Amino acid sequence: MSRTPKKSGTQPTISSFFSQSSIGASPAGSTLKSQSASKNKRGSSPIDLTLDSGDDAAAPPLKRQRTTTSTFFSPRKPSNSSPQPASPGKRAAGHAERWRFELHTPSVAAATQRDETQRLLHERAKRILLGNDNVFSTERLSADATPSSDVEDNPEVQDAAHEDDIEENEKKFSELMDMFGSSAGKRKGKGVTRKAVPSAAGPSRSRSQKVEEVGPSGQTYTPFELQRNLHTAMIPLHRRDVHLKKLLSQGYKVGIVEQTETAALKKASDTRNELFEREVTQMYTAATFVDDLNSLDELDPNAAPPLMCLLEEPRGGMGADERVNIAMVVIAPSTGDVVWDEFDDNHMRTELETRMVHTKPYELLLPAKKLSVPTEKMIHQFAEHSHTEHRMRVERFSKQMSYTEAFALLSKFYKGKERLSDDSRGADTGGLADALADFSKLVVIALAHAVKYLSTFNIADALRETRFFAKFTERTHMLLNANTLTNLEIYRNETDYSTKGSLIWILDRTSTKFGARLLKSWVGRPLIDPHALRERTEGVEEILGNRSPKLTLLRELLRRLPDLARGLCRIQYGKCTPQELTVLLKAFRRVSSAFAPPHPAQSQQTTPSAGLKSQLLIGIVELLPKLRDPIKEICDAIDFSAAEQGKEDAMWTDIDRYPELDSLTASIQVVESELVDELKAIRKLVKKPALQYTTWNGEEYVVEIRKDERREVPANWTLLSSTKYVRRYHTPQARVKLQERAQYKEALAAEARKAFLSFLAEITEKHYALLRDAVNKLAVADCLFSLAQVAAQEGYCRPDFAEGAKACEAQEDVLEIIDGRHPMIEALRTDPFVPNSLKIGGKETRHKVDRLMAQVGSYVPAKSMRMSLLDSVLTRMGAFDELARGRSTFMVEMQETSDILRMATPRSLVVLDELGRGTSTFDGMAIAGAVLQHLVDSVKCKTLFITHYPQVATDLERMFPSEVGNMHMGFTEETRIDGSREVTFLYRLEPGLVAESFGVECARLAGLPGSVLQIATSKAANMRRLIEERVRRTK
Repeated sequence: MSRTPKKSGTQPTISSFFSQSSIGASPAGSTLKSQSASKNKRGSSPIDLTLDSGDDAAAPPLKRQRTTTSTFFSPRKPSNSSPQPASPGKRAAGHAERWRFELHTPSVAAATQRDETQRLLHERAKRILLGNDNVFSTERLSADATPSSDVEDNPEVQDAAHEDDIEENEKKFSELMDMFGSSAGKRKGKGVTRKAVPSAAGPSRSRSQKVEEVGPSGQTYTPFELQRNLHTAMIPLHRRDVHLKKLLSQGYKVGIVEQTETAALKKASDTRNELFEREVTQMYTAATFVDDLNSLDELDPNAAPPLMCLLEEPRGGMGADERVNIAMVVIAPSTGDVVWDEFDDNHMRTELETRMVHTKPYELLLPAKKLSVPTEKMIHQFAEHSHTEHRMRVERFSKQMSYTEAFALLSKFYKGKERLSDDSRGADTGGLADALADFSKLVVIALAHAVKYLSTFNIADALRETRFFAKFTERTHMLLNANTLTNLEIYRNETDYSTKGSLIWILDRTSTKFGARLLKSWVGRPLIDPHALRERTEGVEEILGNRSPKLTLLRELLRRLPDLARGLCRIQYGKCTPQELTVLLKAFRRVSSAFAPPHPAQSQQTTPSAGLKSQLLIGIVELLPKLRDPIKEICDAIDFSAAEQGKEDAMWTDIDRYPELDSLTASIQVVESELVDELKAIRKLVKKPALQYTTWNGEEYVVEIRKDERREVPANWTLLSSTKYVRRYHTPQARVKLQERAQYKEALAAEARKAFLSFLAEITEKHYALLRDAVNKLAVADCLFSLAQVAAQEGYCRPDFAEGAKACEAQEDVLEIIDGRHPMIEALRTDPFVPNSLKIGGKETRHKVDRLMAQVGSYVPAKSMRMSLLDSVLTRMGAFDELARGRSTFMVEMQETSDILRMATPRSLVVLDELGRGTSTFDGMAIAGAVLQHLVDSVKCKTLFITHYPQVATDLERMFPSEVGNMHMGFTEETRIDGSREVTFLYRLEPGLVAESFGVECARLAGLPGSVLQIATSKAANMRRLIEERVRRTK
């Protein structure tokens, strides 16, 4: 059957399908007649909706129904309630019948099926939107779908049409997505990417086939992107470090994405028509971020954020008998400090807690296979209750290395870092075999993991100098445990957790940041070696008494120094800028020339340390002149004026040092001379001999023509801008030359950066060890000047130590303090402090702090002090619980007491405050008496035992009259007319027991109501009489 083509201007109407003229005519004839009669106007016959059932053949043929209508929804399917083919006596399903409205109620089954169909379609749409389905797959028609009227009697035609539609749609969508994918691939430079495309058989897919999720760009997600934990933000460049530090302080790992292609070089490359490449150029965490040399917004200017790597091995035991061996490596990448240790720990991990309190790590490197449960609990407790402005980050590595793998990695790392200088090649690495021989296998593995982790941040060079590694616990130092640091407020107060009111606040008068960090280490680890302690105190004494101009010069030199330790690390990592290098070299030049004689001939006649007696000061003054030749060599290679402006290409005094820079600079000059020659041609062309190039909006070599001059301008000139008076142009030749010059400049910048990094590496290879040693000596000098400034205060004295073999032979255990004062309380309060002249102070910890100050090397606030050296200070004070670790208040008290009994030695100072108050009176008294008896009879250490159990005090004094003495704080008592008492505390220790504890008087000072205090006083008196009567009866 053929159809007559429609002429232009005709418009089919609904009346052409329902007109009376079509009734009874043949399909072909009626159609042709209708079209020829209508021509360019609409039919005038009325619409007849009463087409008989027998004339269904006369209806125009229907278009074949499409089987797919959109990506999300299939076509609506007729319900089961659709009219069935009519009998001869009824109307047939023609067009009139198709659109007939009949008043009937649809069945419940039909409505249910319709709702179910809609629900399935919406579920499919949701899966597609959420990425859980293939956008390009099409569903087959269900078995109950009603076919189109023109193919319902031919299933083969229906299936063929269905398959044709599927193939056609899939082909079109595949072509579209191929276009998207290819464009995205060009942008990323990765070619064609894999896409999830349905098979030719249709949308059905095997259950075992893995579906690759496609992103908005048409590419599948990478495993890194599928983690769904990447947050991106566009930040202004000048505010980058501000936002970066905020994120790092919250424990995030932050990556910096930057453009890695330059405009001029890209324009000349094969990818000039593609987007600029962008890559993650830097990755930072709080511990691995090396800040600028003199940053002003550090969280703690006197501390370097450390990274701690921990590994452990079980030693056996269950419950309270469990023991583990822990290896620890702590690295401060911003200063290059490395501390390691290996120790056994109990089931409460008190040793690990002590080390974490000392080092305060910003980041932990742990195995993915969790550490033991007690260790993980302790780490979690420490992180949640550290009271710091930063959050501690935990990074985990997937698999722990074996010792063989770790040793091989370290060997490769240190062999790759061999020095250029023959003199320092063996010493700088510290002798790998000798250095690793000092480490246990577990420490070697921890060190290898630290090297591997820091290598991903390009700062593993912090571990290159093994001779600067320090062991956390040494025989020359006392280790203050976590409780002692907290109770004695060594690093911070326990009120607002700031440094004000702490011991470090009293002693820190340093001038440099690297000196402040060293002093903090001194305070946390007091000396127990008498020789080292005597050297410190002699250095402080000489600074106070010697008026040598050399000491004055050294003090003034320290006040103007930047953070040399951090600057050296920035040089080592290649992060130093030319401006920072200038600052560092000028500082080192001042240091090297401070004590060097003006003429080489005078160096043999006098020594820099002439007139000094302290060995520490002599070592410092004699080392600094050794920097003169290396620093002069480095400074002679640099033009400081160009370096201060950041010109990496022009900062070299010897142009032959980096010949490629000179070649590129000459090429730029040639292009610029050609541009000058081009100006002469332009002048002739526009007939303006005085014409000069101008610079407009950053564009150089611009030709500016005034409009009122009405000069002829070539059509091939590029118009840059036009104003009311002038037009600005670039000539074609100038544009070519400018592009060429831009390429040379970018190549010069890249080569200059390469040369500058090479220069920094050369400084590190040749001179890092000497410079680092000088910085360490200057830090010692800064600490000595700080302690001397403290000692210069009124009422401070040098402690006298009973040391060496004489004290041991005589079994001398001396502690004599005359008019001793608490340094922090004295500094915080305006009213005068009441001194004490006894061996051990009262309930306050005043003289324990004095003894720590003495063993740090400081003078102490007292008229005089003589003491024997302690090897530890152990405290148990206060009441608090640790519910996160499953410990109640009394359990914490007992655990800390257990640790004290285990660690105490005859040379320890033990402080126990109110032991046994967390349980019943009888149990508390029993425990307190037994612990005190063990300390007196077995350990024989100095003990300050504060208790409200008078029975314990009297029993122990009776059992050990020569070892135990009872003391109380003095007071005066007056009785008022109304019967109340007024108690005045004298804050002086007096011998003997006190008859009362005066708890009611303390409650009165706290402001309790008078009625409550009256009842309490009455009850206290009744109970006192009752106890006294019982005591008399037992006698």
